[in-house]
Amino acid sequence: MKEKKIFDALTEVREDYIDEARTTMLKKQPFRWKKWTAIAASLAVVLGIGIMMIQNGLPYGGSSEGGGAGHADGSIFMSYAGPVFPLTLSETENDIIVDRNISYDFSLPDEESLRVWGANVEDSYTLTNTSAEEKTVNAIYPFAGSFRELQKVLPTILVDGQQLSAKLYAGGYSGDFTGVYGADNPNGSENILPLDSWEGYKALMEDGSYKRNAFSPYPDLPQKVTVYTFTDFEAPEEYDAATQAISFAIDPDKTTIMQYGFEGGEYREDGFRRFSYFVPDNEQWRRKTKLLIVLGDDIGDYTLQGYKDGGCEEGNELDGVSVTVTRSEQILSDVILKLIDDFFKQFDDDNKPAVSQEMFLGAVSEFFYQYGLLSESVRDRYQYGMLEDILSETDTLQRVFYLEFHVTIPAEGSVPVTADLHKDPSYDFACSGSNNEGIQGYDMVTHLGSNLFFNKLTAELISTENIDIVRQNCGFDLSQGITKVELDPDLEHYYLEIRPVE
Repeated sequence: MKEKKIFDALTEVREDYIDEARTTMLKKQPFRWKKWTAIAASLAVVLGIGIMMIQNGLPYGGSSEGGGAGHADGSIFMSYAGPVFPLTLSETENDIIVDRNISYDFSLPDEESLRVWGANVEDSYTLTNTSAEEKTVNAIYPFAGSFRELQKVLPTILVDGQQLSAKLYAGGYSGDFTGVYGADNPNGSENILPLDSWEGYKALMEDGSYKRNAFSPYPDLPQKVTVYTFTDFEAPEEYDAATQAISFAIDPDKTTIMQYGFEGGEYREDGFRRFSYFVPDNEQWRRKTKLLIVLGDDIGDYTLQGYKDGGCEEGNELDGVSVTVTRSEQILSDVILKLIDDFFKQFDDDNKPAVSQEMFLGAVSEFFYQYGLLSESVRDRYQYGMLEDILSETDTLQRVFYLEFHVTIPAEGSVPVTADLHKDPSYDFACSGSNNEGIQGYDMVTHLGSNLFFNKLTAELISTENIDIVRQNCGFDLSQGITKVELDPDLEHYYLEIRPVE
């Protein structure tokens, strides 16, 4: 109970902070190309070192026996890649009917590849206008992914054979933290499942609230904050783990602390706070950007102390450790944008999130209000205000993106629309002992989130010499040469599980 009181005191963000932010909104931007929480509790809570980088596809609650993700009617996979979604329109058009064909190309990635990994998917539509008037519609194509993998999974949109520049929107992260959400789910839907199955996406998307939120303006972060910036680090060279700590006292009801670049912290019930970091040197993992961000009443007097290592105990002090601390007053969104720039610099060009920093700021702001210190029900791992966690998880956690583009269909005519994309498979981890090791799962949903009427639905396989089919509900038969089948548009989910040919 004592530990919980400490956590609650830290995370009681006053209503006036939240109300202030609700008055200003940031428009979601079009797409542009271009943990440390190891905690020990006693009289104080001491934070250790580490980086919590949740990787794409690693579900919460997964197990070596295959629990945690997969298909209804198909296999359960440890890592779930999300289904292929159908095209939809921003407004319902009863005069438009659609034929859809989805093809999976299992060609080897290159000449030196020994096996198939993933499929190139061509999700094709023929939109037919049955009315006597030309129609221009706003088409929307959803796809699953994360900011980190966006450059890899971003579909190419072609209308009548011509590639279009589509506008990108990002849905919020809506996976699982503590199990199934209840009625207080921030996306407005009850019983949201984690995004480790197609059913999770169904629960997320079927009432339309998730897409509406994705197309709504992002929340802004207009709060005035006091920022303490740490620069000019010095420490005796003979101490590889020399540590600098700043200590002060706050009233948790009036002050909230956010931090960036710190490796340790101590929190007491009486309001005592201590934040520490290894003095930066030439080691790449020691981030030189270090900020304390104060929301609410300022911290007042503080003490700086050097230590021989990360243990900030009496008797472990070290002379010769120094830092310059600069105090400034800023707007929270400006501070976070600077930290996003610092966060992006850790990646090389091939791995850098392929999205504008303004859009990423909007997603981070949304994360603050849904799960972080500006949330009315902050999730446990964000209670200490560690901004690296919010930035990294905004980057890596799964969500649904939407590409928006216009299609003009002549009266009583048809226009082809195609989404070309790479689709990684669902799979079980190597050396897990699972019976599904080496099997790759692919699935698609027929009408989830779509307001189109699908007159005909077909599926086909290309380059099947590289695969064996293990399980499916599509009707392919490679032994009989049946690689194209007609599907029932009313059956909401189809799955295909293959094993690459050795």
